[in-house]
Amino acid sequence: MAPTMLGVALRLLRNRPHAEETLQDAFLQIWRNADRFDTQRGSPKAWMIGILRYRALDRLENEKRHTGTDELPDVAAELPVDIEDSRALSSCINELPENWRRSVMLSYVEGYSHSEIADLTKTPLGTIKSWIVRSLDALKKCLER
Repeated sequence: MAPTMLGVALRLLRNRPHAEETLQDAFLQIWRNADRFDTQRGSPKAWMIGILRYRALDRLENEKRHTGTDELPDVAAELPVDIEDSRALSSCINELPENWRRSVMLSYVEGYSHSEIADLTKTPLGTIKSWIVRSLDALKKCLER
């Protein structure tokens, strides 16, 4: 699991020492919060990668604040999934309305925050948040079929 997670961190941070440090922080958080893991909400692998992803995005956001740059990574981490899961997810994403799909892709693939998506698309922040929540709900229902 560690090599997969390091790959996710490297893809987001594009800096090996930062990726390794973020991975260590994520493992500490996973260890401290292991009792909070709920099998009803997903797999352990997805939970762990989610924690790592948020730690990496937090690091990028902090670096952006301290350096004054607005650059974000070109591509955010993609969860490793098997081919069938990937096809099912792709099919479900394509069923979403265009504005929902774009918001989800900007958030979860490109790594933009909700407020950055609102600025980029010139859409109210509340609307972006609603679209993303509704998209995730629709994706969950679609994947459960």
